[in-house]
Amino acid sequence: MAQQIIIGSTPEEVRMGLVEDGILQEYLVERAMSAHLVGSVFLGRVSNIVPGIQAAFVDIGLERNAFLYLGDSHDLTEGMSVMVQITKDPRGTKGPTASREITFPGRYVVLFPQSDSIGISRKIGDAAERDRLHAIASQCRPEQMGIVVRTAAEGISADVIEADIASLLSEWKVVETKAKLAKAPAFLHRELDLSVRIVRDYLNKDIDRIVIDSPDAFGRVKALLERLPRARTDMLELYTGAEDVFAACGLADVIASLPDRRVDLPDGGYLVIDHAEAMTVIDVNSGSYSGKENLEETIMEINRQAAREIAHQLRLRDIGGIIVIDFIDMHSEAHRKEVLSLLEEAFQGDRMRPRIQDITVLNLVEVTRKKSRQNLEAVLYTDCPTCNGTGRVQSKEAVALEIKRRIRSLLKKQGSTKDLLVVAHPLEAEYLQQNLARDWNRELACHVKVEGDPSLHVEAFMILDNG
Repeated sequence: MAQQIIIGSTPEEVRMGLVEDGILQEYLVERAMSAHLVGSVFLGRVSNIVPGIQAAFVDIGLERNAFLYLGDSHDLTEGMSVMVQITKDPRGTKGPTASREITFPGRYVVLFPQSDSIGISRKIGDAAERDRLHAIASQCRPEQMGIVVRTAAEGISADVIEADIASLLSEWKVVETKAKLAKAPAFLHRELDLSVRIVRDYLNKDIDRIVIDSPDAFGRVKALLERLPRARTDMLELYTGAEDVFAACGLADVIASLPDRRVDLPDGGYLVIDHAEAMTVIDVNSGSYSGKENLEETIMEINRQAAREIAHQLRLRDIGGIIVIDFIDMHSEAHRKEVLSLLEEAFQGDRMRPRIQDITVLNLVEVTRKKSRQNLEAVLYTDCPTCNGTGRVQSKEAVALEIKRRIRSLLKKQGSTKDLLVVAHPLEAEYLQQNLARDWNRELACHVKVEGDPSLHVEAFMILDNG
């Protein structure tokens, strides 16, 4: 499977695309104005402890306090300084989520300065290799610290792994020193920027091309690759064209479609993806598909296509948290099991490790997917000022009936039949002129003139004397 990493980098924004066999599988965006906090380390001050939810809120110097889960027992008191690492970015009205377990990820290992265990990536299956890596980790592990050996370490020599550990240990010592000198709240450490972090974490034997449009980011990634064994700097390509790098790679249309609720399936079916505060809901619809003579087989084929595309869309849009999928009704238990199996298989390449629950009698499937950052929709979009984020405004008919009620009330109060001027949004004004204004003149015994004003909200109107 051929993979490519596409990186577009400016001072204001970094974008990353992971392409597999010509298909965009992941698209991440980080903005300078809303910096990615996950991995950052702070010296915070405990603002308050809430026993009812076994948590504390920690002032880390940002707009909102960090949420810190404490469990049944803890040694914190209000006002105490505590070192924390951000595990989830702020979302909506919620502040970031933090942990007291500090981790430093490298290319080959993750260092746990406050633990003393050793772990080996489950993706390394060979028993002899697991034993070799465990022995290296045991020998190189700093005293009273923990190590998790990453998948990328498979086949890597002991001296390279040891160098990775030494580099991470040096980072931790800098943080320790800063913490001793700082007064809470204070910032201590930030993770690498997206362009370098992605290459560090994603680089594998299938990556054969890395395209970057920024000389600065290109230099940082090249410096990283030059330190890594087996990495080839010849796969790096500095893009200098006038067109946006993602457009030049043929990905502009896919990226432009990412906010769409509707996602079409190959044979006429489609998905509808809706986000709510608590979860994301995905509805599977048959649409125009009628390819099989047998109804059950028709439904099953749509659900098969849906399962594959849902896995793709969750990864592409970086949708995390709780996801509920409403498949088209299946009466066959074998078909239900097949859909779950297809979904499980389609999730295999997802680094966020989605977990699938059983399918219900209503053909609902609950999926949980790790969420550490804002999803793509939250990064790229904000609530519409017209509908305030509901996605709905009153219909033209509903606004017209409200105008009519106001006119009736006004005429009763004034006891007059003088001419009136109704000023409304142009779409509403056109609706009134074409459908209702003449009838109102007869019914209300009053001449009603209608005018449009594009500066008005679609639900707003004014009723003025026109006599």
